[in-house]
Amino acid sequence: MVNYKMLLRHLTQVAPQHFGVLCQQNTPTAEMLQKDFPFRMKCLFSPEHGWYGFAGPGEKTAHDFHPQWLIPIHSLYGEHRKPTPAMFKGIQRVVIDLQDLGVRCYTYLATLKYMLEACAENHIAVTVLDRPIPLGGVVDGPMREIAFTSFVAPLNIPLCHGMTPGECATYIKREEYLDLDLTVIKMKDWSHANRAPWRNFVPPSPGIRNWDTAALYPATVFTEAFPSIDCDRQGALAFRVLGAPWLDAKRIIADIAGALPSCGMGARLIKYKPQGGPYAGQVLDGILLSIENPDAYYPVTGGSMVFALIWQRHRTEFTEGADLQWLDKLSGSHELVESLHGDAFNKLLQKWIDELEVYIPKRVNLYSE
Repeated sequence: MVNYKMLLRHLTQVAPQHFGVLCQQNTPTAEMLQKDFPFRMKCLFSPEHGWYGFAGPGEKTAHDFHPQWLIPIHSLYGEHRKPTPAMFKGIQRVVIDLQDLGVRCYTYLATLKYMLEACAENHIAVTVLDRPIPLGGVVDGPMREIAFTSFVAPLNIPLCHGMTPGECATYIKREEYLDLDLTVIKMKDWSHANRAPWRNFVPPSPGIRNWDTAALYPATVFTEAFPSIDCDRQGALAFRVLGAPWLDAKRIIADIAGALPSCGMGARLIKYKPQGGPYAGQVLDGILLSIENPDAYYPVTGGSMVFALIWQRHRTEFTEGADLQWLDKLSGSHELVESLHGDAFNKLLQKWIDELEVYIPKRVNLYSE
């Protein structure tokens, strides 16, 4: 799918430009470019989790120097999140290759946006090597309100926006009116209807270790605002399970069984032992979520249904230590906080549907469904 040959051909055609690369070592792109253009690749840029990909969530990374290629690694998740003019010294182009998830709060989208803005301001051309997203064309969840613009909500798009990195770059250039020389190296033989695991999935961060985790991440990401409930972030079931000693998982599953299929999802009872967090080492009853119908998959809606039920059944335990301002940031709106615990929840879901009907025609789509 990823069209490396076309990228090499493209960079040969734009010679003798020097370039930097925004990616991580878990993709072969930088190594391939260093081999084929050893004197033209002048620097690297790294997103959250760093060039080596093992920094924890929210952990700042420092600038570094590649020990083999002897070129600087500019961190975009430390002192600076937007490239400075000095970082572009000696280059005329930036090549971007990031394995994204298609989820607005995953910070690679903000890093992409900041890079495009900086390149436009400094007259640097951009080439995006496009990659598939686990969610395919899934569009779901709330739009971002302007008051909640942040690094986890950089654009007014749904939480699940249904765009690949190349499509996001095209969307950002258009919506931000960027004067930018942008080239997208499209994938081969991929469409937004492809919502099944693919070979050689690139784990983009420590918590997203496999395709299943990536696909279910938008259903459980709100656990980041509720430390009282575990999502096995450090274990084999990361972002696929919800558990706590106080959770009546069996009852929640029974209560949600009739609604989850409408979101293409299922849930079953599982016992598991978290590898980290406040319940590390304890055996918990958990709710294991699954994708049963990829063509009707609405993870934010389904996950929010589960969270609303947990709120109703276990409000005191669930909200202990909760960071509701972080929930606002993740969702890009204050409405979810207001609606989780009341009759307004169904109205909120209908509001999402109405807003998505306006968004979908504006979405950039470089690939057939």
